[in-house]
Amino acid sequence: MEKRHKKTLARTLRCGAACAKVTLFATLFIPGFLTLKHLSHPAKGPRTEAQPPKPKELVEIYSIVKSHRPDVSDTEAWTVSEVILEQSSKHSFDPMLVLAMIQVESGFQYTAVSPAGARGIMQLLPDVAKSLLEEISPTQGAKSRQFKPESLDDPILNIKLGVYYLHDLKKSFRNLNHALIAYNSGPTEIRNRLENNLELSDEYTTAVLSTYQNYKKATHPIF
Repeated sequence: MEKRHKKTLARTLRCGAACAKVTLFATLFIPGFLTLKHLSHPAKGPRTEAQPPKPKELVEIYSIVKSHRPDVSDTEAWTVSEVILEQSSKHSFDPMLVLAMIQVESGFQYTAVSPAGARGIMQLLPDVAKSLLEEISPTQGAKSRQFKPESLDDPILNIKLGVYYLHDLKKSFRNLNHALIAYNSGPTEIRNRLENNLELSDEYTTAVLSTYQNYKKATHPIF
Protein backbone atom coordinates (compact mmCIF):
# COMPACT_ATOMS: atom_id res chain seq x y z
CA MET A 1 0.00 0.00 0.00
CA GLU A 2 2.93 2.32 0.76
CA LYS A 3 4.42 1.95 -2.76
CA ARG A 4 1.03 2.55 -4.34
CA HIS A 5 0.73 5.81 -2.41
CA LYS A 6 4.12 7.05 -3.70
CA LYS A 7 3.20 6.22 -7.25
CA THR A 8 -0.10 8.11 -6.98
CA LEU A 9 1.65 11.14 -5.48
CA ALA A 10 4.21 11.25 -8.28
CA ARG A 11 1.50 10.98 -10.90
CA THR A 12 -0.43 13.81 -9.19
CA LEU A 13 2.66 16.01 -9.17
CA ARG A 14 3.22 15.40 -12.88
CA CYS A 15 -0.41 16.30 -13.66
CA GLY A 16 -0.13 19.42 -11.56
CA ALA A 17 3.00 20.50 -13.38
CA ALA A 18 1.34 19.93 -16.76
CA CYS A 19 -1.72 21.94 -15.74
CA ALA A 20 0.52 24.76 -14.54
CA LYS A 21 2.26 24.85 -17.92
CA VAL A 22 -1.08 24.97 -19.76
CA THR A 23 -2.30 27.78 -17.49
CA LEU A 24 0.94 29.72 -18.03
CA PHE A 25 0.64 29.31 -21.80
CA ALA A 26 -2.95 30.51 -21.76
CA THR A 27 -2.06 33.51 -19.60
CA LEU A 28 0.83 34.57 -21.82
CA PHE A 29 -0.41 33.90 -25.33
CA ILE A 30 -4.21 33.76 -25.56
CA PRO A 31 -4.85 37.49 -24.75
CA GLY A 32 -2.38 38.50 -27.46
CA PHE A 33 -4.00 36.12 -29.93
CA LEU A 34 -7.45 37.55 -29.20
CA THR A 35 -6.16 41.11 -29.56
CA LEU A 36 -4.54 40.27 -32.90
CA LYS A 37 -7.76 38.67 -34.10
CA HIS A 38 -9.74 41.77 -33.05
CA LEU A 39 -7.36 44.07 -34.89
CA SER A 40 -7.48 41.98 -38.04
CA HIS A 41 -11.31 42.16 -37.97
CA PRO A 42 -12.23 45.66 -36.74
CA ALA A 43 -15.72 46.24 -35.50
CA LYS A 44 -18.07 47.43 -38.19
CA GLY A 45 -19.84 50.71 -37.55
CA PRO A 46 -21.34 53.63 -39.46
CA ARG A 47 -18.87 55.35 -41.75
CA THR A 48 -18.53 59.10 -41.39
CA GLU A 49 -17.48 60.84 -44.58
CA ALA A 50 -15.18 63.84 -44.21
CA GLN A 51 -16.91 67.13 -44.98
CA PRO A 52 -15.41 69.04 -47.93
CA PRO A 53 -13.63 72.26 -46.93
CA LYS A 54 -15.75 75.40 -47.14
CA PRO A 55 -14.82 78.09 -49.70
CA LYS A 56 -12.41 80.68 -48.36
CA GLU A 57 -14.79 83.54 -49.18
CA LEU A 58 -17.58 81.88 -47.20
CA VAL A 59 -15.25 81.33 -44.23
CA GLU A 60 -14.34 85.04 -44.26
CA ILE A 61 -18.00 86.04 -44.32
CA TYR A 62 -18.73 83.64 -41.47
CA SER A 63 -15.84 85.06 -39.45
CA ILE A 64 -17.25 88.58 -39.73
CA VAL A 65 -20.79 87.48 -38.87
CA LYS A 66 -19.56 85.48 -35.90
CA SER A 67 -17.30 88.29 -34.66
CA HIS A 68 -20.32 90.60 -34.46
CA ARG A 69 -22.73 87.95 -33.21
CA PRO A 70 -20.84 85.45 -31.02
CA ASP A 71 -24.15 84.72 -29.30
CA VAL A 72 -25.73 82.98 -32.31
CA SER A 73 -25.13 79.30 -32.97
CA ASP A 74 -22.54 78.18 -35.51
CA THR A 75 -25.30 76.66 -37.65
CA GLU A 76 -27.20 79.95 -37.76
CA ALA A 77 -24.05 81.95 -38.50
CA TRP A 78 -23.16 79.62 -41.40
CA THR A 79 -26.72 79.88 -42.78
CA VAL A 80 -26.65 83.70 -42.70
CA SER A 81 -23.18 83.67 -44.29
CA GLU A 82 -24.30 81.36 -47.08
CA VAL A 83 -27.27 83.61 -47.88
CA ILE A 84 -25.04 86.70 -47.97
CA LEU A 85 -22.64 84.99 -50.37
CA GLU A 86 -25.44 83.58 -52.52
CA GLN A 87 -27.37 86.84 -52.85
CA SER A 88 -24.23 88.94 -53.38
CA SER A 89 -23.08 86.65 -56.19
CA LYS A 90 -26.56 86.57 -57.71
CA HIS A 91 -26.70 90.37 -57.95
CA SER A 92 -23.00 90.98 -58.72
CA PHE A 93 -21.98 92.59 -55.42
CA ASP A 94 -18.90 92.01 -53.33
CA PRO A 95 -20.24 90.25 -50.20
CA MET A 96 -17.93 92.46 -48.13
CA LEU A 97 -19.99 95.45 -49.29
CA VAL A 98 -23.19 93.76 -48.14
CA LEU A 99 -21.56 92.96 -44.81
CA ALA A 100 -20.50 96.62 -44.48
CA MET A 101 -24.09 97.76 -45.11
CA ILE A 102 -25.37 95.32 -42.49
CA GLN A 103 -22.85 96.62 -39.96
CA VAL A 104 -23.78 100.26 -40.59
CA GLU A 105 -27.52 99.61 -40.78
CA SER A 106 -28.08 97.34 -37.78
CA GLY A 107 -24.81 96.12 -36.30
CA PHE A 108 -25.99 92.59 -37.29
CA GLN A 109 -29.01 92.80 -34.96
CA TYR A 110 -31.87 90.80 -36.47
CA THR A 111 -34.66 92.63 -34.64
CA ALA A 112 -33.36 96.21 -34.87
CA VAL A 113 -36.06 98.84 -35.48
CA SER A 114 -35.26 102.41 -36.51
CA PRO A 115 -37.24 105.51 -35.43
CA ALA A 116 -38.69 105.57 -38.97
CA GLY A 117 -39.87 101.96 -38.65
CA ALA A 118 -37.19 100.26 -40.76
CA ARG A 119 -36.67 96.72 -39.49
CA GLY A 120 -34.18 93.90 -39.41
CA ILE A 121 -30.59 93.22 -40.27
CA MET A 122 -30.65 95.42 -43.41
CA GLN A 123 -33.22 97.94 -42.08
CA LEU A 124 -36.05 97.79 -44.60
CA LEU A 125 -39.29 99.70 -44.30
CA PRO A 126 -42.20 97.23 -44.20
CA ASP A 127 -44.03 98.88 -47.14
CA VAL A 128 -40.89 98.78 -49.26
CA ALA A 129 -40.20 95.19 -48.26
CA LYS A 130 -43.73 94.09 -49.16
CA SER A 131 -43.44 95.76 -52.55
CA LEU A 132 -40.09 94.06 -53.14
CA LEU A 133 -41.54 90.70 -52.16
CA GLU A 134 -44.35 91.12 -54.69
CA GLU A 135 -41.82 92.14 -57.34
CA ILE A 136 -39.54 89.17 -56.69
CA SER A 137 -42.39 86.65 -56.45
CA PRO A 138 -45.36 88.04 -58.40
CA THR A 139 -46.99 84.60 -58.48
CA GLN A 140 -46.95 84.36 -54.69
CA GLY A 141 -49.60 86.97 -54.02
CA ALA A 142 -51.00 85.07 -51.08
CA LYS A 143 -47.59 85.02 -49.43
CA SER A 144 -47.15 88.79 -49.82
CA ARG A 145 -50.65 89.40 -48.42
CA GLN A 146 -49.63 87.46 -45.32
CA PHE A 147 -46.55 89.64 -44.91
CA LYS A 148 -46.21 91.37 -41.54
CA PRO A 149 -43.57 93.89 -40.40
CA GLU A 150 -42.27 91.26 -37.97
CA SER A 151 -41.42 89.07 -40.97
CA LEU A 152 -38.40 91.32 -41.49
CA ASP A 153 -36.90 90.06 -38.24
CA ASP A 154 -35.99 86.92 -40.19
CA PRO A 155 -32.41 87.65 -41.33
CA ILE A 156 -32.67 85.33 -44.34
CA LEU A 157 -35.70 87.11 -45.81
CA ASN A 158 -34.28 90.51 -44.87
CA ILE A 159 -30.97 89.88 -46.61
CA LYS A 160 -32.65 88.56 -49.76
CA LEU A 161 -34.89 91.62 -50.00
CA GLY A 162 -32.15 94.06 -48.97
CA VAL A 163 -29.61 92.91 -51.55
CA TYR A 164 -32.30 92.82 -54.24
CA TYR A 165 -33.31 96.37 -53.30
CA LEU A 166 -29.71 97.62 -53.60
CA HIS A 167 -29.43 95.87 -56.97
CA ASP A 168 -32.65 97.52 -58.16
CA LEU A 169 -31.45 100.97 -57.01
CA LYS A 170 -28.09 100.54 -58.69
CA LYS A 171 -29.80 99.57 -61.93
CA SER A 172 -32.06 102.61 -61.65
CA PHE A 173 -29.40 105.20 -60.75
CA ARG A 174 -26.51 103.51 -62.61
CA ASN A 175 -24.21 104.62 -59.84
CA LEU A 176 -23.30 102.70 -56.69
CA ASN A 177 -22.87 105.81 -54.53
CA HIS A 178 -26.28 107.13 -55.53
CA ALA A 179 -27.78 103.68 -54.98
CA LEU A 180 -26.34 103.56 -51.46
CA ILE A 181 -27.67 107.05 -50.65
CA ALA A 182 -31.08 106.08 -52.06
CA TYR A 183 -31.07 102.92 -49.95
CA ASN A 184 -30.60 105.03 -46.84
CA SER A 185 -32.66 108.14 -47.66
CA GLY A 186 -35.18 106.82 -50.20
CA PRO A 187 -35.03 106.98 -54.01
CA THR A 188 -37.62 109.79 -54.31
CA GLU A 189 -35.51 112.14 -52.18
CA ILE A 190 -32.39 111.41 -54.20
CA ARG A 191 -34.13 111.90 -57.55
CA ASN A 192 -35.47 115.27 -56.41
CA ARG A 193 -32.01 116.36 -55.33
CA LEU A 194 -30.38 115.19 -58.55
CA GLU A 195 -33.02 116.86 -60.72
CA ASN A 196 -32.59 120.14 -58.84
CA ASN A 197 -28.79 119.96 -58.63
CA LEU A 198 -28.89 119.85 -54.86
CA GLU A 199 -26.03 118.49 -52.83
CA LEU A 200 -26.22 114.87 -51.72
CA SER A 201 -25.14 113.85 -48.26
CA ASP A 202 -22.24 111.43 -48.34
CA GLU A 203 -22.34 110.52 -44.64
CA TYR A 204 -23.94 107.13 -45.21
CA THR A 205 -21.80 106.14 -48.18
CA THR A 206 -18.65 107.18 -46.33
CA ALA A 207 -19.58 104.99 -43.38
CA VAL A 208 -20.41 101.99 -45.58
CA LEU A 209 -17.37 102.27 -47.85
CA SER A 210 -15.03 102.85 -44.90
CA THR A 211 -16.33 99.69 -43.22
CA TYR A 212 -16.08 97.88 -46.55
CA GLN A 213 -12.40 98.80 -46.91
CA ASN A 214 -11.70 97.69 -43.36
CA TYR A 215 -13.26 94.31 -44.06
CA LYS A 216 -11.25 93.95 -47.26
CA LYS A 217 -7.96 94.71 -45.54
CA ALA A 218 -8.51 92.80 -42.32
CA THR A 219 -7.33 89.26 -41.68
CA HIS A 220 -10.33 87.53 -40.22
CA PRO A 221 -9.93 84.81 -37.56
CA ILE A 222 -11.48 81.42 -38.21
CA PHE A 223 -13.76 80.38 -35.34
